[in-house]
Amino acid sequence: MSSQQRILVIAAHAADFCIRAGGVIARYVQGGAKARVIVLSPGARGESNELWAQKKGQITEEAVAEIRLAEVDAASKIVGVEWVCYGLPDQPLQIDRAIMQKLMEEIRTFRPTVLLTHPLNEPYNWDHGTAGRAAIEVAYYSQLAGVHPSTAVMTPIQTFFFEPTQPMAEATGFNPDTFIDITDVMDIKMKATAEFKVQPYHVERYRERAVARAKQAAYVTGDKSIQYAEAYERYIPWVGKLFP
Repeated sequence: MSSQQRILVIAAHAADFCIRAGGVIARYVQGGAKARVIVLSPGARGESNELWAQKKGQITEEAVAEIRLAEVDAASKIVGVEWVCYGLPDQPLQIDRAIMQKLMEEIRTFRPTVLLTHPLNEPYNWDHGTAGRAAIEVAYYSQLAGVHPSTAVMTPIQTFFFEPTQPMAEATGFNPDTFIDITDVMDIKMKATAEFKVQPYHVERYRERAVARAKQAAYVTGDKSIQYAEAYERYIPWVGKLFP
């Protein structure tokens, strides 16, 4: 893997980058590539139901956000990725012009070769679709010379959507066409995922998801050594002189 590769993840909530793309991020980092995660919201409201129930409402949104951001920090250290949180409220996640401008500046500054984000249609978590649509929109704006003209324009970024909350294509329209074997970095992903103690169910849920995606990947390739995989759907079509 080229050290010139730069992977940018735009995620709605604290745990999203890890549970959906932690394996790929770890693989890029281990290969010497640069990786950066933008967490739009710590997920202190609807993403932290178990903590609110445990505290019987006797906790502040600010305190919950602090807990969630500590989880992000611990997980990011395990994966080896740099991160930033915009601190937006969740449920609903609302992205205004100022945030769009900030995201565009992030893209122009970091200059990713790969962009990962949520699918555009997420009926089981509307925040995810909001984040995905914002990511796609600002990636387009980054190509326009008249938008923030003090920074250099981007060429179209290879963009992929990661797993939705529920892998139900009939509801989400998510049809993965790219499977990444994460067998050798699955322990890193699971160790990082375990840091999100407010949502402890993620560990088993995304272990099972990785096993299911690995079975699909192994079937289509005939490679039975694939034990864990992450699934993605390409947004920008592949263009080249040969097949990838």
